Amino acid sequence: MTPQPSPPPTDRILRAILSTIFATTCFAVLNGMSKTLSTSGYPVIEVIWSRYIFAFIFMLAIFLPRNGRELFRIRRLDTQIVRGMLLFMSSYLYFHGVVYLPLATAASISLTSPIVVTALSSRLLGEKVGPHRWAAVGVGFIGALIVVRPGHESFDWHVLLIVASTCSSALYQVFSRRYGQTERPDASATVATIVGTVAATPFVPFEWVMPATTWHMAMFVGMGILAGTGHYFLTIAYSQAPASIVSPFNYTQLIGAAIMGYLVFHDFPDLWTWVGASVIIGSGLYIGYRERARFRGKV
Repeated sequence: MTPQPSPPPTDRILRAILSTIFATTCFAVLNGMSKTLSTSGYPVIEVIWSRYIFAFIFMLAIFLPRNGRELFRIRRLDTQIVRGMLLFMSSYLYFHGVVYLPLATAASISLTSPIVVTALSSRLLGEKVGPHRWAAVGVGFIGALIVVRPGHESFDWHVLLIVASTCSSALYQVFSRRYGQTERPDASATVATIVGTVAATPFVPFEWVMPATTWHMAMFVGMGILAGTGHYFLTIAYSQAPASIVSPFNYTQLIGAAIMGYLVFHDFPDLWTWVGASVIIGSGLYIGYRERARFRGKV
């Protein structure tokens, strides 16, 4: 009989959950800023570059004084580069898609990320996924189809950008979990911003638009601060508890996205988006329940 892994201490699980909720709040505001800037005449690549470069500057200001060279001491640089590129591709695809979609619709599709993480965790993380959780994964994807509604007259192909972004984000989360305990969270988060900055910089000079107002400049800087803070806390979360426990708490982003979308852009998800999102959330919560029960030896 294969021995079950010991559950992480309760305080670590709580810390991981709170870190995830705080990170998703940062991301909800960040996405609202990115859509505002992109619909105000700024190229998406400039928005993405600003999100990374200011996140990098913010992290240097916070982490470098207390860590020095240790901030750049990475045990698995190749893995961190792959992880950083996955995050960059997720941001690139999401920022392009959200220009044309309501924030809550995009957030609803991205809620499948924890479900994709569960589907991948068996092979990539070596975590046992039983038949109940596989069934929940299937139900979650049905929920995604309800939101996307392929073939329906209201179908917008830009949702495919969010789907691709979600898959990239799930792989990023798997890498964070797999290698999170071998790297310091501040070092991992900083390297991810460096990778994103390097990836976006070559394209910026061809599309650069000077910020027209102080408020727009503040949003460019604010995106970086929110991104740096959010991904730092998300890295902490996945280094403190199993991915299948942490991931369901990403669902709190839907609340923030709905509020931001309504207050800033005066859009609100339709009935079927809420139905699909509810199916996805229910599936994810069940996956989390089964995983916690497995760690406690009840299933």
